[in-house]
Amino acid sequence: MTLCNFCSGQKLRLTFKLCLISFTTLILGACGSSDSENGTGLVKFYNASPTSPSVYLTLDEDLDSDEDDEFEQTFLSIGYGNALKNTEVPEGEYFYELGWKDGDSSERSELEIITESNLQIRNESITLVVLSNDIKTPEVKLFDIGIIDDESDVDNDLFNLRFLNVSPEYTQIDLYMSKSDETFNQAVLMGTLDYLSLTDNVKIKEDDYIFYITAAGGSDILFQSTEVSYQYNGQYIITVRPNDGVSSTPFVIDNIGNSFVATYQSVDAEARFRIYNGLQENQLMPAYTGAIDVNVVNGSTTTTADIQDLSLGQFSAAFVVDQGDYSLSVYNAEDDVNLVSSQLFSLPENTDRTVFFYMIEQDIDDDGDGEIEETEAKLVSKIVDNSTRERIYEHEVKMLNLAYNADITSVTFSFVKSDEVIETATLRRSTSIGEAQALVLVNNTYNVYAIGKVDGVDYILANQLLTLDETSGELFLLLETDVSSATGYRMRFVPQLAE
Repeated sequence: MTLCNFCSGQKLRLTFKLCLISFTTLILGACGSSDSENGTGLVKFYNASPTSPSVYLTLDEDLDSDEDDEFEQTFLSIGYGNALKNTEVPEGEYFYELGWKDGDSSERSELEIITESNLQIRNESITLVVLSNDIKTPEVKLFDIGIIDDESDVDNDLFNLRFLNVSPEYTQIDLYMSKSDETFNQAVLMGTLDYLSLTDNVKIKEDDYIFYITAAGGSDILFQSTEVSYQYNGQYIITVRPNDGVSSTPFVIDNIGNSFVATYQSVDAEARFRIYNGLQENQLMPAYTGAIDVNVVNGSTTTTADIQDLSLGQFSAAFVVDQGDYSLSVYNAEDDVNLVSSQLFSLPENTDRTVFFYMIEQDIDDDGDGEIEETEAKLVSKIVDNSTRERIYEHEVKMLNLAYNADITSVTFSFVKSDEVIETATLRRSTSIGEAQALVLVNNTYNVYAIGKVDGVDYILANQLLTLDETSGELFLLLETDVSSATGYRMRFVPQLAE
């Protein structure tokens, strides 16, 4: 195969067919007989459906047989933007199923089937199964990729690369590639990527690279990746998929290797944040009177956000800002008394975060003699990544305990279904004060309990009914103190993303 310009060092901007052999989607046809009875191939499953739950791939040699020597396997579930590692399978004809777990069991018979058909595992080939589009109207494409075992790749420090567009709204895009110390003007056009068409392989010199995406035939950059490092020989696929983060760029890219997937964001992707006031008034902190002002400053001391009079139990508006490092300062809203100064707040590209402020009490031993001289109230914070997923069959619930109690070191949140009691519930997480824990729950109705343990005895601090459906979105579960409640606590569910 002709080597890419990167291998030869030439910087030609032609039609770049020298850099890439003609694009051909290698779709499996009807299953045929095996060439060898003892050969093996590899199977790989990539989930590119942004609304999907985690999906299981099952291979079955014979649907009608239960013989012990029959090959049947359900592989680990794969979430959006992830892939099954290359897995060895005897060559031959198989039935395949893609399904998701809508109950407690991941047994094949209990899975909800998305699609099923046939595929062929070929000797010394990788069968790539790609799921894309909305999960209600899924598209599945099969590709047959030859396993490359070329000793000259090692000798010449080369790796093997293909490209795949899995963005249904962009049926044609141009993808360019440059070394990391070059600009777009020096980039090589690797080709025009049609939706769900896998390119032929190209050999490239091991180095650090930048990928660029434009509309087909266009020159405006829609996406420029952060640096992607190729330091080892191997076979890789760069996929272009829809961006499910907060940045205005329409894409992210996945670099898929034999056993990993690395995701790369746009180099200029924005980030988003908001602030939550979970600070209860406390007689040990008289400087705080129930509402806060928050000043967010970037590295050049320019004010990014000035949040005024944020009351207990309120979220601020969401702010879209450049990715980077910021500092937070918090003031009592009534008289501008400073409560926190210049707390570091980092926002990586394409992230959405919430800063939760809450109160704890801290014992002080001034002279180190083991005796507590005083107790003071302290304002602390927890920075939490918000889920930007748009799943419809399951949703993330992120639990956060903001209710300080010296006698309760941890709280257990139990999600109890109609055929369970708290003791038999399998869906539960325990958290200490300010600790975030997450569960992904399938659509159902749950009786949710917050349970605290005091002197070895469990107490119900709060409970609430939760019904999840296709419109529920990703949620926070917040446990807070509430003097008006019979137990002194309240639980509430709020969206992770600003409405």
